[in-house]
Amino acid sequence: MKRMSRAIALAAAAVAVAAGLAVVPVSAATAAAPTVNCSGDARIEKSFENGTEWQMCWRIDSKHGLVLEQVAVKAPGEDSYRRVLDSVSLGQLNVPYDTGKNVWNDITSYGFGNQYLQKLSAAECTTGTLRDYGQAWSITRRGETTNYLRTIPSLCITDTTRDLAYRSHEQTWGSIEDAPLFTATGQAFDLTIVSKVDWYEYATKVEFTDEGAISFNLGATGDVSYEDFDADATTGWPIGTDAADYAASHWHNAFWRLDFGLDGQALQQVEQYDSTLGEPGEQAPLMHTTGATVEHPANLVPAADTTWWRVVAPESRNADNHARSYEFVFPGSQLYQGNPITQPLISVTNYADCEQFASNNLNPACPNLSVLDYVANSADAALTDPVAWVNSGFHHVVRDEDQSPMQTHWQSFSIMPRDWTAQSMSTPDGRSCIDGDPGGEIHSDESPCEAVEPTTPPETTPPTETPTETPTPTPTEGEDAPSLSISSTELSPGESFELEGAGFAADEAVEVVLHSEPITVGTLTADAEGVIAGTLELPAAAAAGEHTIVVTGAESGLTAEVAVTVASAPTGAAAAGGGSGAGMLAFTGTALPIAAASAAVVLLAAGGLLLLLRRRRRSAITSA
Repeated sequence: MKRMSRAIALAAAAVAVAAGLAVVPVSAATAAAPTVNCSGDARIEKSFENGTEWQMCWRIDSKHGLVLEQVAVKAPGEDSYRRVLDSVSLGQLNVPYDTGKNVWNDITSYGFGNQYLQKLSAAECTTGTLRDYGQAWSITRRGETTNYLRTIPSLCITDTTRDLAYRSHEQTWGSIEDAPLFTATGQAFDLTIVSKVDWYEYATKVEFTDEGAISFNLGATGDVSYEDFDADATTGWPIGTDAADYAASHWHNAFWRLDFGLDGQALQQVEQYDSTLGEPGEQAPLMHTTGATVEHPANLVPAADTTWWRVVAPESRNADNHARSYEFVFPGSQLYQGNPITQPLISVTNYADCEQFASNNLNPACPNLSVLDYVANSADAALTDPVAWVNSGFHHVVRDEDQSPMQTHWQSFSIMPRDWTAQSMSTPDGRSCIDGDPGGEIHSDESPCEAVEPTTPPETTPPTETPTETPTPTPTEGEDAPSLSISSTELSPGESFELEGAGFAADEAVEVVLHSEPITVGTLTADAEGVIAGTLELPAAAAAGEHTIVVTGAESGLTAEVAVTVASAPTGAAAAGGGSGAGMLAFTGTALPIAAASAAVVLLAAGGLLLLLRRRRRSAITSA
């Protein structure tokens, strides 16, 4: 993939800062444009090998830190981009301590931009590309104002991969055939900045995949503050020698503000789905999933682990006529119960320009408000233009390994496309015909593949370990059943006997098997008239008692049988075997390997017949 360039001169950046370079105004969620309205280093574009493309604008806000706007994706085969998010950024980082002594709101009290934004080095963006950003700000202390102007490499753009993005091996049940294999490595890229607030250093990272997914990640590293060693055994953890110093445990409640703009639609809705156990089924209880529209701004708390939400554009439809949407996916979020603001997993509100922070809001149009206020103040309004305030919580119980520097710990969630496209954005040609019930066999060696109705009913029961007895076919009208005669109906193990029959297909092989426990005796070949004749030997492993010799035509499937009595095994030369005759099969060893070998012969014969019946396929391995 094309590498993104880092090319912005210091002088040009300073001029651009004064003119407001890359500061893209936050627009209303319903005002989505088909293309982004930024350019130069403020614009990010990325194309993947599967044909998926992303584009967006980025900037650094003095408080929010990294802000992405006009985020849009173009699926393979589509002519234009579709908007996913109008904007996304951190809306608050609330940090209460278990000791009860401190609560910090790092975003609104400090911020992730200006002097807190870190200069990134090549050593921490080793496989990525750095982008510069220019900032200008002022700080007033004791009545004296100092102006700052700087341009630093602050954004790392890194291409990433994930093994085994998908895998589909085209094999029938139980087969070991080297059938076509469809598999691929997934691709993604992430955008990362680092901000230092006091002792902690926070990495803001957003990742975009070739499947249209977006993940939001906040990583905490840096050092444990010496001021935090004020806890006890119930509010912290012993750090250092013995139990002299307890470092205070604390929470990182990271609120992300997602302003949705799905496909530029004026109407967007939020839906909640809950799955509950129902009545007993055939083998397990039924699980019923039901959905309901969140009609008004609300604070959403999961009813159970199976509760999930999506934002949907009901008037935007994919090729299957399903409404496009994005759903929230949480690998795990710990919700802090000590503050009503952090108890909902998601709060949903209608877009309002002044509502920029989840708590301690700084916009003078709605000062010092929180998500609870936003919801309460518009509780009766119809929710049609959703902004999702997502709480990704993490309880940090400090450990010895956090000194020093602290290993980065991440808290994350994702939004995944649901019905955004009719098929996966990475569907290979060999699977492109599978959309719903294919209704038959998939011919992946066509381009594109095709689904056809099966010519024979598919096998639904897996093969058993012991071959079953083949039933005698019923002769059709005008057809005589095969006949079979034997030289003697009383035989001893290892004894030779004559076998004659008629009524089989011309020149076909006729298998001879001793039942009831199947033991293959041998094979005779019918002549042009369908007559068989030959000398065979009763296997030495044949058990004493009443048995049946069954013969089966390999092509016609016609069978005939004759009853025999097997005497006790003789001693001496007869017991040792060694007779010979037409069609005779020689066996050695005990009865167990003889039975296993016989079963293998039957299974191999059946497997060969199945291979003949199967549609010929290519054997080359195909990669998407």
